[in-house]
Amino acid sequence: MDIIFYGDKATMHQRSQPMDRKMMREINQNTLLNLIRTHAPVARTQLKKLSGLSMGTIVGITTVLIEQQLVVETGVAESTGGRKAGLLEIHPEGGYVIGIDLWENKITAALLNLHGNIIYKEIWSAPLRDNASHAVESIASGVEAFISHLPIPREKILGLGCGLSGSVNPHTGVSVDNWQLNWHNLELSFPLMGSLNMPVFVDNEVNCFASYEKLYGNGQKYHNFLLVSLGRGLGMASVIRDEPFRGGQGLGAEFGHIPFDVNGRLCECGNRGCFEAYIADHGIYNTYLELCNEPASVKAGEVNAATIHEVYERAQSGDARACKTFEETGVRLGIGLAVLVNLFNPECIIINGGEGHWVNLIQDSMKTAMQEHLFSQMGSNLEMIIEHNPTRLNWARGAGCLVLRDFFSSPAQLS
Repeated sequence: MDIIFYGDKATMHQRSQPMDRKMMREINQNTLLNLIRTHAPVARTQLKKLSGLSMGTIVGITTVLIEQQLVVETGVAESTGGRKAGLLEIHPEGGYVIGIDLWENKITAALLNLHGNIIYKEIWSAPLRDNASHAVESIASGVEAFISHLPIPREKILGLGCGLSGSVNPHTGVSVDNWQLNWHNLELSFPLMGSLNMPVFVDNEVNCFASYEKLYGNGQKYHNFLLVSLGRGLGMASVIRDEPFRGGQGLGAEFGHIPFDVNGRLCECGNRGCFEAYIADHGIYNTYLELCNEPASVKAGEVNAATIHEVYERAQSGDARACKTFEETGVRLGIGLAVLVNLFNPECIIINGGEGHWVNLIQDSMKTAMQEHLFSQMGSNLEMIIEHNPTRLNWARGAGCLVLRDFFSSPAQLS
């Protein structure tokens, strides 16, 4: 027992137990896997510099990884003399993951290799909405059928990632509140694990997409970034110090349900004035209706991308009310982004522009409003990336990246 002094008080401190060799080896193995993933093609000598591990440890672990077909030697590094060093990279066929996206009454599935590339995909109808009691059975049977069509043996599948809208607890795998599907406190991960006999990870679809961005997309070079998704709802995921921010109950980062106007429009969640009620597709259309002096009572799910595209076309044709609709939407989103930047101070904001090109019409007013409401120098080095037209297949790939993130994370990170 150690006695440690803090100021004038002595505190008893129990030494932590030494880490066992198996855990240490797993941590070292995952460290090397990640370094090979992010620096490939990479020589063992470079891995030594990057990891701080001994050459003996690196040679031993990489030999095992090659035997397990998780790593492959792809060539040799340039050399000024002596034996040429072999270059390593992740073996894309060393394992596979499945990602599924649950959307209304449709499931989109993708098979990914260890490079995050989609090598097989399917879409099928499934009775999901208003059918919570049979949802797990429907999902499991669909995934089993999907697996039966795959060009790989089942034992090569590392796990299943499942993405869906709404409030999801990733620690318990429970869909806490999903207004689109009318699911509330529905257990998904454990029942699916039992049915499919493989690891299952469940998360909000925007968090899934952020996992893809961090592993393979525009978030790779940032330690702290936000992903904001526009469309049927208004979603957000935050990556802080390279890790997803979850909050105390795993339900954090609900940008869409921060109040914008406490006496404002009724939101799908039951509260009034949420940002989502103004910036999601139905919110944009209600703004247009208000400007046309018509009742603004359209609810979530009653407006699709085609409807918003009609307003977009009118704006492109010079319709003043349509132009004003997107200008006001940009101002509201800019104010919301300023709130997020003032809270998180991210290096980058990635805006996932939904299924339409209308994001182009809100950029100027959005950026102006955001800059006007930033605190101090918060936005001085902020980068903004706008992505267009992600398909449901891309969302499924994000779900698969939940499994890949787990695979490439060290035991210490996951504990």
